Amino acid sequence: MSDILCRWLNVELRLSKTVDPRSISKDFANGYLIGEVLHKYQLQGDFDLFLKSNTANSKLNNFTLMEPTLQLLGVSLDLSMAQAVMREQHGAATRLLYQLFILLQKKRKAGLTGTAMEAMQPAATAFLHRVENDIYSERLRTVVKREADLKLQKIALKYEIKGREIYDKSVMAHFVEEQRRQKVQEEMRLQDIEKHRHARRKQHEMMTRIQTAVIQIPKPPPNRTLKALEKQQQNRKKQEAQKVHMEIAQFEKNRKKLSPAGGFGTSSLSAQHMSAFHSEAPRSHGSQLQRPEELAQANSEYIQKIRQRLEEDATARQQREKRRRHVLVEQLKAHEAQEEALREEQLVERLTRQSQLERRLAVQLMQLRQQKDVLRQNRVFRERQYQEQRLRDFQEALEREAALARQASLDHAEDTRKEIEVHDRIATERAQARYRKHSDSCREILEQIVDLATKAGEYRLLTGNLIPGKLMREWKELMFCGKPLYDSGSLEELPADPTPEQFIEVEKQEILNNQDYDEYMSMTGEWTWPEEGETKPPPSNNNILGHVVLRLQTIVNPPKPDTLPPFFPRFTLKACVLGKLFSGKTTCLTRIAKVHHIHILSANVLIQEALAAHQLGKLGRESPESCETLATKDIDQVEMDTQMEEESSQGSGPLAQEPQQQGAKKKPKLSVRAQHGAAVEKFLRKGRSVPDELLVDIAVEAIRAIPADSGWILDGFPVDLTQAKLLEKALGGSDTGKERKRRNKRSNLSVDSNAPKEPPPPSPVLDLALLLDVSDDHVLDRAAKQAYEEESSDLVGAGEESCAPAREHNVVIARDKSLEKRQIQHRITAFQDTWPKLEKWFSGKQSILMRLNAEMSEDMLFRKVESILYQAMMQSEKGEGVVLDSGKAPAVSTALVQVTPVAVPAPTESTSTLTQEGLTPPVKCSSSKSNSRSPKGSQSNIEKNTSEGKDVHLKLSKSGSGGAVGHSRTLSIASSFENSHGVTTSPTEPLAPTPGTTHWVYVDEPLPKEIPEYLVPYWENVCNSYVTNVKAVMQNLRTERILIIHHLFNIREEFKQYLRRPDLKQEFVSQWQQNYNSIPKDMRDDEETKAELHQRLDDLRERLWDICDKRKEEAGQERAAIMCDGWLEDHTAVLINHFSTLIQVEVDRFQDSLRLLRDYYTGMYKQVLSEAAPEFTCIPLLDIVALEEPGNQTDKSKSSERVTKSAGKRDCEGDEKKKTKVVPLIPRRPPSTEVASMKQKGFQDPDEKLLHDIYQTALTAINNMVSVEAAQREAEENEEAQQQMDRERLQRMSQASASAAAAAANSGKDKKKAGTKKKGPPSPAQEPSPPPAPEEDSEEVCKRAIRNKIRQEYAAALDHEDSAVKVRVELVKACALCMVRVLHRQAEQAFRTMEEWLGARFLSEMNSIDQLAEVVRHHIESAAKLQSELMLVCTDFFLNGDVRVVVSPPNPPRPAPLELPTDSTLTILQLEAFYRQLRKVAPTGVQCSTDFWEILQEITSLNMGTNALPDPWMHISESQLVELVSMLTQNTEMLDWRQFLLSAALPWPTPTLPQLLQVLARFKMEDTGATGSLTEEQYLKVELWFPSERALPIPEDLSEPLPYDRLANLRKFFFLLFADPDCSPARVDYVTMLLYFAAHPDPTQGFVRALSVVMGQPLRHQSSSRLLKSVPYMEEGLSESTELEEEVEPQGGPRGEEGVSIPALLRAICHGGAWGACQNRFHPNWKTPDEYKEDFVKVYRELGYKVEDKIPFSILSQHPVIQDLIEGSAQYQLIDIHRALQVQQSEGEPLMVS
Repeated sequence: MSDILCRWLNVELRLSKTVDPRSISKDFANGYLIGEVLHKYQLQGDFDLFLKSNTANSKLNNFTLMEPTLQLLGVSLDLSMAQAVMREQHGAATRLLYQLFILLQKKRKAGLTGTAMEAMQPAATAFLHRVENDIYSERLRTVVKREADLKLQKIALKYEIKGREIYDKSVMAHFVEEQRRQKVQEEMRLQDIEKHRHARRKQHEMMTRIQTAVIQIPKPPPNRTLKALEKQQQNRKKQEAQKVHMEIAQFEKNRKKLSPAGGFGTSSLSAQHMSAFHSEAPRSHGSQLQRPEELAQANSEYIQKIRQRLEEDATARQQREKRRRHVLVEQLKAHEAQEEALREEQLVERLTRQSQLERRLAVQLMQLRQQKDVLRQNRVFRERQYQEQRLRDFQEALEREAALARQASLDHAEDTRKEIEVHDRIATERAQARYRKHSDSCREILEQIVDLATKAGEYRLLTGNLIPGKLMREWKELMFCGKPLYDSGSLEELPADPTPEQFIEVEKQEILNNQDYDEYMSMTGEWTWPEEGETKPPPSNNNILGHVVLRLQTIVNPPKPDTLPPFFPRFTLKACVLGKLFSGKTTCLTRIAKVHHIHILSANVLIQEALAAHQLGKLGRESPESCETLATKDIDQVEMDTQMEEESSQGSGPLAQEPQQQGAKKKPKLSVRAQHGAAVEKFLRKGRSVPDELLVDIAVEAIRAIPADSGWILDGFPVDLTQAKLLEKALGGSDTGKERKRRNKRSNLSVDSNAPKEPPPPSPVLDLALLLDVSDDHVLDRAAKQAYEEESSDLVGAGEESCAPAREHNVVIARDKSLEKRQIQHRITAFQDTWPKLEKWFSGKQSILMRLNAEMSEDMLFRKVESILYQAMMQSEKGEGVVLDSGKAPAVSTALVQVTPVAVPAPTESTSTLTQEGLTPPVKCSSSKSNSRSPKGSQSNIEKNTSEGKDVHLKLSKSGSGGAVGHSRTLSIASSFENSHGVTTSPTEPLAPTPGTTHWVYVDEPLPKEIPEYLVPYWENVCNSYVTNVKAVMQNLRTERILIIHHLFNIREEFKQYLRRPDLKQEFVSQWQQNYNSIPKDMRDDEETKAELHQRLDDLRERLWDICDKRKEEAGQERAAIMCDGWLEDHTAVLINHFSTLIQVEVDRFQDSLRLLRDYYTGMYKQVLSEAAPEFTCIPLLDIVALEEPGNQTDKSKSSERVTKSAGKRDCEGDEKKKTKVVPLIPRRPPSTEVASMKQKGFQDPDEKLLHDIYQTALTAINNMVSVEAAQREAEENEEAQQQMDRERLQRMSQASASAAAAAANSGKDKKKAGTKKKGPPSPAQEPSPPPAPEEDSEEVCKRAIRNKIRQEYAAALDHEDSAVKVRVELVKACALCMVRVLHRQAEQAFRTMEEWLGARFLSEMNSIDQLAEVVRHHIESAAKLQSELMLVCTDFFLNGDVRVVVSPPNPPRPAPLELPTDSTLTILQLEAFYRQLRKVAPTGVQCSTDFWEILQEITSLNMGTNALPDPWMHISESQLVELVSMLTQNTEMLDWRQFLLSAALPWPTPTLPQLLQVLARFKMEDTGATGSLTEEQYLKVELWFPSERALPIPEDLSEPLPYDRLANLRKFFFLLFADPDCSPARVDYVTMLLYFAAHPDPTQGFVRALSVVMGQPLRHQSSSRLLKSVPYMEEGLSESTELEEEVEPQGGPRGEEGVSIPALLRAICHGGAWGACQNRFHPNWKTPDEYKEDFVKVYRELGYKVEDKIPFSILSQHPVIQDLIEGSAQYQLIDIHRALQVQQSEGEPLMVS
């Protein structure tokens, strides 16, 4: 059944709450869901009055409302059933719901509504049901208690429990204290008895022993007799009786003091308390006091209980006395037995008749024995005390040690925490610095990207969305180089101390110049060949010129011999282990050294050993290790090591000078280690760190001491990149810095392709670089752990470690632990700073780096490192095996090289050529002798040797100033000459190579010393001048390009602005419109007038057309002026001059190269050089008279007045005055006679003709220089041929004259010829020559061959330079033509665009004039005025609707806003009328209810004209008026008419409590004088809880009034309602005003809100509200109370709220004029303020507070008196009169008082 009901309720009806079968009784206990079920079936019309809470009031309300409906359905809801449902009895709600389910299903099937069922019900039955309903309601109210009754019952129960607790405390306190005291006394008595018994026992024992000798009968003590004991017992009884009587009296006295004053005077505390409680209870609840008989009976019962308890105490006391007497009797019997025994002993003793002396002796013996026992016991006790003291001391020592250990642990933890904090701070700073660096980089990149985008956008605007590719490449280059795109400084006048912005601009220009220079040299980018022409590759390198320059530089600056790499024995492992501090390097390497016998080298250990060796050296003895090392070394090896150390330590200073000084002073020579120790000590004594060079030297020396075929590992070395490079140089001999400098050196214009290549980079000297990687936190943890272990452990074994013998690589070093601890952070930071560079060095350049995570155990780390080292050893062994297999022996070759005292230069091309030709180069060469000789001396030596008849090879080997290279070259030339004459020909000889190729053998004849010294700087100046001039031309071209772009854009924009210049058309149009509108209306309808107006319009149009034609003509003239201003011609000339300058640079370079080659080759076979031509070729420039733009003056001066001067002249002039020559100028425009001839030749543009002429001039100059050189070379050849012929003729003549004496000297000549043949080279020409042929000198033949080869090389080099310069000049001409054409094309495009703009604007203006004519003609034909202004602005025509030229009639004024009455709501005017009338009758605001009823009746019965009341007010009956007045009076005779007007002004926004407090705070801020009141001006400044001004929609129709702002007028009415008009000016008490607005449908909430306003802070009332009087506002009140609780909840409970004082309560209670005026003494709650104050004082005192204290409201609200006042505060109940009127009109029922 429950499932059926739940399905019906949840699925069919869909109640607001889901019903569960297990909670049906709980859900339906309050009756709300039953009412909702009835409402779903349209039977419960007043469902909105149901309450959803589970309070008693809600249940009573709900079951009262639904009972008639259930009776109508036929469900018998009696009192027992209602109670069962309310009390959630099992099955009660289910049975009721099942009945409803059945009946409602029948109703639905019958189709009856609630109204139909009521109509079908008989009248008698309906009347009976109403009677039963009234009886049911009354009985239900009596059975179901209200919330106030339940609350009062709880409070009464609480006070009753509290009274009982006070009673129990007051009655039982003394009894408990007495029992405790008696118990303590009893315990003390028992302890005393036990002590006395023990003492008596001991005394008895002593006395028995003493009395054995003395017979004495003691008398019994007087207090131990029976009479004395009985007397003592009686005295105790009397004292106890007196004590009990005193306690009873004291108890009665205390009870009287504790009972509250003002009671009934009874002796019972409970009765007094209850009577006082009931006297303080509210009289309104109808509670009755207890009767006096009942109180007396209760008192008697209480006294009876006390007496009974006293009797029980007396009985217990008697029992105790009996037991005490029994104990005393037993003690007396025992004492008598003892006395009897003593008597018997005395009798026995008397019978024995011992002598007195014996007894005395016995006593003395007994005393001695007793003393001995005492001494023994004291000694034992003292020993026990000593033992306990030692135990205590030992325990204290242990505790002290434990405390110290705990403190040390805490200190260690604190230090660790501080270290971690410091590390975290450093890490954070590094991370922030890294972040700032990256963010700055990103910001710079982003700014550069933005600059590139804006630059591109700017140039798209300038160039019409066509950005030149050259500009984009320049921007990209600047962006990639990190330079700004926009100019930040000016470079026109660069000062001596430029600014950073100017430096940046200089760098930008240099970057762009280099880019342009590279493009020019490679013929790419802008310098590519034009598409229409022939494409030629860039000129190749002139190898002959490169060889010449390289040889000259080698002669002037001979290369230094390369340093030989140092020699080291073979090692199986060369590695270094790096890592942070405490990463486990030393621990792991120590184990590896013990296991695998690998040498571990630590920088600290090596420094300590060096210092120790130095100290031993001072004492005159060496360390054993150094002595053994030096003894095992070879003498030669030691000398070689000393030389290498001196070479490597030249920069260190002390090491280079100390050995020499020691040798000079003849002192014993120290070892190298001792020398290093001395240098280290010197630096340390100065307070400086050991230099890296010295550290590397110490490490290298230690490596040298390691025996061969073993391995070594560097522990934590090197620590930075500098040490790594120094170590690489010391072990491998390579200098990376020099190599980088050599690579960075700029090459010349011509490079020798056969020059020796740079050697490949050497292999790394280390086999492995291992990094033990650990985190910083792990390092700190290890450091802290080690420090803690060292502090906690005992320093045991320090002496043994200090006395232990030092082993190799295992020296124990005393370290300062505190210093290491302080340096942890710095060393971690230093490692993080230096490691990135080291990582790049070992991983990038050498590729030997390996990483290993060292955050593991020692054994695991040892195994990992061991495996890595083993792999490195295997790889190194494999590499050495490969090297040995290739046939190289590095050790032997190195030793051989070291024995040779003189460095041998590297083999050159000539040496290889000699070997190829089968000749052996000389083994020895006296370079010192040949270098000391001059060219003339060498030539004389050659002639002398020739005259002496020596061999040619010997002569060549001893002569020449070019050194060994020159000799080898000469030898090769001689051999090639002999081969060319067929002396030693081979059938397989290849063809002769051409000059400049790979197999060509260059002529390297000796040169005079002055020639290389002159030509090398000459060529350097040539290169620098060429590069500088090319870059300058490129920079000028870039500037000119940007200037052209900006100028073309500027002329277009200026012309566009010129076209938009103002004109006088609008003035004519306005005047014509004014004249047209001035014509009367009747005349405009006349046809003649229309014809006249049309004629005037035609005249206006003609005039406007004339203005347009004139403007068009002026614009055309402006365009022609721009075209003919000469700017294009001038800048074309500037461009031509720039390209002419570039051609001049190429010609100068060709001329300088020609001079260099001529002087070089001439100097090899001539002693005196020929005189150079004094003039250089100059390319003419265009004559630029004047330029319009001032920015081009510098370009003109640079182009037209360029001064040329060769690099050779700058060097060779010396002390002479430098001469300059002005470049010839040619006119820009050719004469008229040349124009025709130019067109006949095919040149359309004179600029192209000028460029062609300049190009031809350059070619002519180049050809002239080449032809001059060819003629000079031909003249030299002819001269040599003539000399050869003369020499042959003279030789024949000498032979003919000497034929007569031939017989005499024949034998001598034969011998001489034979000797000469033996000394010559072997050749097949040993057959006897024919006698008539004269013998030619072989030296002359060799010289002639050399000269021929020189001429061949010179001619080839000259031809190469000729072709290269012609290609460059042709490219410059082609690019110049292309750029000039582009300039002309861009200018033509700009001029064409101007023409298009001009035509389009003229057409637009004509169209606008036609549109104007059409509009005016329409108005003329329609005879209407032109209301709007005619606007003819530029090319647009429109009617300006904002400006009307015809005066229009004014609009009627908008009516004033008027408030219309709605329903029963009174307008502001009606409220003000009410206020004036009521104030006139009752100025104080309080009025009698009868007078108010009469006034209200008069107002509602009369028609007051415009201020008539709404219909609900005008049709109200007399009985309804009485009900309305009764709602306002609240059972009093007086009422507050302000409260009535406030209710009549509804609806207005009801403020919440926070809003009231906020408005109060604003009022107080405005009230600067703290007067409590405000004027109207101040009041209007303050913002209330609703907005003072709202954005109301304004109607477009001016005849409609503006909307009425009711809230703004209500704000003013509120001031009028609550202000005091008697003051001048009127002022309003804002607190009183806010108390009126604190009213609430629930009076309890209203009182809490009012008290909160008085206190100035929110208060919270936790009690549940009663059944509200105004039922329709129930949900609103609940929502507001919930909102209030939510807003107040964050403040906390009573701890966070301020207390409430009595004045605040009085102001809240006594608010309202009706309360103060009402003096009805029969009303239960209405009192005077004094009476309220007295009641509040009593309440404060009952709650334990003083009168001036403040009680928290959460405590004060729990008091019954305050609760009654809160719940009965009707002045804070907000009454909705309008809803009451609507209810009574709709239902016709009388108004209910809520």
